[in-house]
Amino acid sequence: MLINFWQKNKKILQFLAVFGLLSVMFLITFFASRGGFGYSGDSGIVDEIAHIPAGYSYVKYHDYRLNPEHPPLAKALAGLSLVLKKNIIGPAGDWSWDGINQWEAGWYMLYESGNDPAAMLFWARLPMMFIMILLGIALYLWSKKIFGGAVALIVLALFVFYPDVIAHGKFVTTDVAAALGYIIAVYGFNLALTNKNQKSYIIAGILFGLAQLLKFSAVVLFGVFIVLLLARVFFEISSRNDFWARLWANIKPFFFVCLYSLIVVWIVYLPFTWSTPASIEHKVIEINLLPDEPRTLPLRNALHLLEGNPLTRAIAHYLLGVFMVIGRVEGGNNTFALGHLSHKSISWFFPFAWAVKTPLSIIILSLAGLALAAGKAIKKSLDSRDKWLLWVMFTPIVLYWAITLKGSLNIGIRHLMPTIPFVLLLIGWFLTKFLSDPKYLKVKIAAISLLVLFMAGSTISYFPSYVGYFNELVPRDKRYQYLVDSSLDWGQDLLRLRDFVEDKKIDKIKIDYFGGSVPSHYIKGVQDWHAEYGPTSGWLAISATYYQSSKLVGPEEGKWSYQWLDNYKPETIIGGSILVFNIKEEDLKKNPPKSPYPITKNYNVNSITGRKVGL
Repeated sequence: MLINFWQKNKKILQFLAVFGLLSVMFLITFFASRGGFGYSGDSGIVDEIAHIPAGYSYVKYHDYRLNPEHPPLAKALAGLSLVLKKNIIGPAGDWSWDGINQWEAGWYMLYESGNDPAAMLFWARLPMMFIMILLGIALYLWSKKIFGGAVALIVLALFVFYPDVIAHGKFVTTDVAAALGYIIAVYGFNLALTNKNQKSYIIAGILFGLAQLLKFSAVVLFGVFIVLLLARVFFEISSRNDFWARLWANIKPFFFVCLYSLIVVWIVYLPFTWSTPASIEHKVIEINLLPDEPRTLPLRNALHLLEGNPLTRAIAHYLLGVFMVIGRVEGGNNTFALGHLSHKSISWFFPFAWAVKTPLSIIILSLAGLALAAGKAIKKSLDSRDKWLLWVMFTPIVLYWAITLKGSLNIGIRHLMPTIPFVLLLIGWFLTKFLSDPKYLKVKIAAISLLVLFMAGSTISYFPSYVGYFNELVPRDKRYQYLVDSSLDWGQDLLRLRDFVEDKKIDKIKIDYFGGSVPSHYIKGVQDWHAEYGPTSGWLAISATYYQSSKLVGPEEGKWSYQWLDNYKPETIIGGSILVFNIKEEDLKKNPPKSPYPITKNYNVNSITGRKVGL
């Protein structure tokens, strides 16, 4: 009876299931951001300080002086939401505007201009949540086309409860947007290679253009497309004499797709850069391409040739952003993982981060898919359709991972976000094969259902602080000993710290906060604190990023670090990211902390001010 009912009403039931799953995801993300059910929402995170004023200025002023290292589309959608509110005070009246200082523009706009920061974060984040939902729709539609409706629903369910997507899908950043760009661009290029007509080239070009407008990591897709077109040549080849003909036949879609994509990029950049003064554009190029580096001189000179005309300025700004990202990846960042600290990178950072931050259900299913694909390849039992699907799914994963591992930017697992849709597609392929054999079908369905339910339960249990999600391999009270920065601590838990302070009726608290909010704006009795000030008594709240990074900087610069606090147990850990201590003065007197290295710099606490951004 149930089977007959499903067959008769399959389309409407699938629609309701998709709508229901995506609604659940939206509501979880919405309330995690906004707050609800007795919990405070996420406070401003680091990158939002730069992205929000940038997006606002692109739409309001048609000026791209702020945050050129990221493309405009996601930020502009956030900015449009604020511009439509009409009563928002922008950064143009502050010194940071002429000073081309994106961080100070953000601090001004959110906390110093009179704008309501809670309202600004709400409206700016709302479009980001819709980008996340669009990613879910794109993943479901492609999965349905390849695997059918039932498997596509399982893939969608895994996406809906994916903690890292929920965590970053609500922030004004470009990581989930990048994942959307990757899946639509690869889908479009696959369409172009398959159909080989101008209609498919135009569709693919538009999708690829959108991907480049969502995040500059989309430049990796040029390499992905080259690998796929070469693979397609060998799939289509019928004889040795046919090689060059098939190569040209597949280079043609690559050429047109890339050409159309760059036209889309240029058209979208035009309005956002149109009113940027040529003198400001000149400064932006000089500031961001290291004027003291002789090797950047030819590039700077080339971009300067384009800066004076609004039509060519758009091209210059796009190229500037691409080269900035390449330099950022090569340059690296201070990194922490499992007690290891580095100024540049840790070679095993991303494999380790993936192992502890990815839900166990995803790890099990993706490894099963990898094993099945490898087994069938060894036995040569893959048909041509499966071979091509695996090329399409694996190429973005392998190439992106290869470039990521070679790079030096180890600040968070969020940088692997573009690979998530393809991992889920691989799981969809595995499920199709796994469930196609009727033997033990009920047991198989039960096993898959348990994995999905386990993942959903684990995800929901982390509400509302999803940046701090780690899988069951990591004890929740030890997360700060495994990873920091945007894998755990991006500033999202300040409002939840406020709730703790109010609940405990704490009058005075010292705070060393890493994030995109201002502690004194939300919490009374705050004293700004830093590791170099040395041991102290009373209530002390420290962001995990600063707690760990001080142990790298302190010994090198002859300053105190937070290593002395390793002998004390935190009173609580807010969201996994803010360690709260209550140090008794008598304990300090009995056992005064000693630094294991010489302290050569002393600080006057009252004379040191200023914000810190980055690890």
